[in-house]
Amino acid sequence: MTIELTWAWLEGYPSLDFANTVIRRGWTEHELVTSVADLESWLDAAALPAPRPESVTEADLQAFLPLRDAALRLLRAAAGHGSRQRADVETLNEQLISCPEVLLLGDDPGTAVSRSIGSPPPFTVLLTKLAAAVRDVLTDDRQDLALCDAPGCGQLFFQRRTNQAWCGPACGNRARVARHQTGHR
Repeated sequence: MTIELTWAWLEGYPSLDFANTVIRRGWTEHELVTSVADLESWLDAAALPAPRPESVTEADLQAFLPLRDAALRLLRAAAGHGSRQRADVETLNEQLISCPEVLLLGDDPGTAVSRSIGSPPPFTVLLTKLAAAVRDVLTDDRQDLALCDAPGCGQLFFQRRTNQAWCGPACGNRARVARHQTGHR
């Protein structure tokens, strides 16, 4: 099955946009980033927590996927779907350690600027910032992280209402239609 990459579902939360590069069609999950071109496309569309690297390589893609997989499993576990695995925590922490930062005073009063120690490659900085965004969601006291369980979705989202079950109206409609069709069989 071919999936068109429109990235229309991106919500502007780097941690979720990172994890949601796997999508479900029916009940089968599909990888959306299978090539350097797919990764380039996602980098163009996503809200990134660090500057976009000028270009990416196959090695960057191979670094992206395992970190994304760990982030996806950890965020799903935090949303109540699956269990938190130590190996995923270690993967995230290894990325955070690979590009340490210091927090410096900014030019304006009351501001701070984060700077990487040394001169890491831009893609390493980006992956570390994405790992930090995931860490921040996992360590924040948010209670609104959820998994859209509508057929054909499976995306993580932040609930806007306490009883919100789906990431958006289209998924709610699909879930209601599926429930209706199941009731009439």
